[in-house]
Amino acid sequence: MRRLLTSSFVVVFSGVLCGYAVAQDDTKPDLTGTWQLDAAKSEMRLSRFSGLKMVIAEKDGKININEDEILGGGKERKVVYDCTTDGKDCMVKSTGAKASFWYNGPMLVNMETEKKGDVFRYRMSLSPNAKELTVEISSLVPASDKVDKLVLAKQ
Repeated sequence: MRRLLTSSFVVVFSGVLCGYAVAQDDTKPDLTGTWQLDAAKSEMRLSRFSGLKMVIAEKDGKININEDEILGGGKERKVVYDCTTDGKDCMVKSTGAKASFWYNGPMLVNMETEKKGDVFRYRMSLSPNAKELTVEISSLVPASDKVDKLVLAKQ
């Protein structure tokens, strides 16, 4: 009898874990699309973007992000990410930085280490209607309590 109860518990517990894993996969947002910075809705304390366009394509555990940035003073910069979303490091050829992407529930996280050693965390999440992408940028090294909140509208 005890063995039957233990076996039943294992089967039920395994089913719950499998259901949880499937539910977690459903929480991954579809970030694919073209996104344009809405400066009026954004709060910038670290960065000084006067313009930002992100083109995101994601498929089969890989993500490609092309950013066209316009920084303070009108300086333009292109940043291209071609990485996996399993937390493995990848090189950002356009800047020489090292990045890693992974999902934390419905949020895509990017941890990026620049060549000079600065470390930034980017957390990307979709609005409930999937028409806005919010990107929170935190400086971890050097540590700062200032956080950028960029809001981008789907084009």
